[in-house]
Amino acid sequence: MTLTARRRPASTTATRLVAVDVVRGVAILAVIAFHLTWDLGSLDLIGTHIGSTPWGRAISHTIAGTFLLLVGVSLVLAHRERFRAASFWRREVQLVGYAVLVSVATYLFLPHQWVSFGILHAIAVSSVLALPFVHASRATAVGAIGLAVALPQLVTIPGDSRWWSWTGLTEGVRPTIDSAPLLPMLALTLAGELLMRSLQGSATEERLASWRPERGAGGALAFLGRHTLAIYLLHQPVLLVLLHGYVLLR
Repeated sequence: MTLTARRRPASTTATRLVAVDVVRGVAILAVIAFHLTWDLGSLDLIGTHIGSTPWGRAISHTIAGTFLLLVGVSLVLAHRERFRAASFWRREVQLVGYAVLVSVATYLFLPHQWVSFGILHAIAVSSVLALPFVHASRATAVGAIGLAVALPQLVTIPGDSRWWSWTGLTEGVRPTIDSAPLLPMLALTLAGELLMRSLQGSATEERLASWRPERGAGGALAFLGRHTLAIYLLHQPVLLVLLHGYVLLR
């Protein structure tokens, strides 16, 4: 962002909130810790297989939900003044490309648990569906949140086909190492938009915009938060190489 001598009100200036990067940085650290625990369990280096425990699944859903909530916050920050089409679609193409890469890689190495619709897929689809609500009335957004939450309770698609389980409406889900069904999780992205819109132009947003840690824990977390996509894609291969190397050398 380019700083100018004249400060404009937060409500009319596209602002990158470092606080959002910090929260995203905490979330990606949680992802690394979760996957490390998962890998340790799968290699029988610890006695806990986190993916098969109720509390492990709750942690997984909380982490994914945090990212989807931040998607809504970021949509408002990026497009509340005008729709920045070039940057939005460039990001979408990038997300879809990496989501396909994850699907292909997991299909090749884990054909019985491959990722057909994981967190990257959910972020890409939710970004498109939530974009119109950046400028829709708040009542419309609240109604959409209610619909996203209610539909899985009202509509059931028989079976567990991967062609439909991504919707969150099927009776079951095929085994997969990452599942982030669109419904009801789209509600979190819409809620993130409402949250950011409610802060728009407020004293709270001005305080958040003025907080820019450059060093210490805040600065480190903000750095991680600005590079979550790369970290997400690379951390698991690195963990697996290190842990398998440890097992072979032990």
